[in-house]
Amino acid sequence: MTTARLQAIGRAVPERRYTQEALYAMNPWEDSPLMDKLFLDSPVRSRGLFVPPEWYGQPRSLTETNRAWKEGALRLGGAALRDALERSARAPTEVDLLAVTTVTGYATPGLDLLLAYQEGLRDDLGRAHFNCIGCHAAVPLLKVAADHAAARPGSTAVALAVEICSACFSDEPEAQNLVALSLFGDGAAAAVVGTEGDGPRIVDFASRYDYEHLDALAFGLTTRGFRIVLDPTIPDLVADRLAETVEVLLARHDLPHSAVSLWALHPGGSRILDRAGTRLGLTDAQLAPSRRVLAHHGNMSSPSVLFVLAEALADGHARAGSYGIAAAFGPGLGVEVALLAFD
Repeated sequence: MTTARLQAIGRAVPERRYTQEALYAMNPWEDSPLMDKLFLDSPVRSRGLFVPPEWYGQPRSLTETNRAWKEGALRLGGAALRDALERSARAPTEVDLLAVTTVTGYATPGLDLLLAYQEGLRDDLGRAHFNCIGCHAAVPLLKVAADHAAARPGSTAVALAVEICSACFSDEPEAQNLVALSLFGDGAAAAVVGTEGDGPRIVDFASRYDYEHLDALAFGLTTRGFRIVLDPTIPDLVADRLAETVEVLLARHDLPHSAVSLWALHPGGSRILDRAGTRLGLTDAQLAPSRRVLAHHGNMSSPSVLFVLAEALADGHARAGSYGIAAAFGPGLGVEVALLAFD
């Protein structure tokens, strides 16, 4: 079968950006040592938020929350798609498959069709839509795009991840919610995939889910809106599963760990990057793209790993004849890994 290639990555973030200090000063909750630590002693320095912070102290309905998500998702998703197509020298009418993921809102017709109509894509395009997955959704979505392109040489597929986390922030001052308020930002990223050009080859994928800790990381809908679950054991659990999954994937292709020159890890949080970096034996330079995205954007959920991959490629981490690993983790407790090859 023909190999698919990653031809371009487009990105978009909200125009409104806030430092952690500014968000700390604007929060509607009482000051506490936990708030001080989360906002003022944080690896996150700034974030883009589509929904302004003033909104969080006001009562709002689920209808209002979802409306804000939809407006933001169409704006950022469209911008990321246009950026990716421009970088790949593709016209909107050349897109044969649009695969979209989001977990921060809901629409029917789906966000894929709404974006296709908004951005002038053909009305006969293939489509895929992932919801209810979370931070690691961009990797299996990329697999859908790669499989489509490889089976249809000359076609163009786009994998688009977009999250408006700011629309989902809860007004409940419980610890897990405060962690989410201090960590998550908004963004969108689109990967153009085809069989032509000199972009990295998309070689293979692997995944692993920890059923014993299925609920350690979750995002649920309640009568008061969305509620996040962030168990403190997540960093160690994720690091172990990630190392195991990478080992299996590399062994499948008879590759040593040293063959990987580029690492793009989802910036789920500083502790996760610390633990995962240690288990994988990564250097500060190899983790730098992940830490940079975390510092400048926070955890944007599903688009984040594509942001990191774009940063790592721009930094020149990809050596000819070597490989790259893009890995993300999320509810499940799941790990999704992609293996790339650089000619």
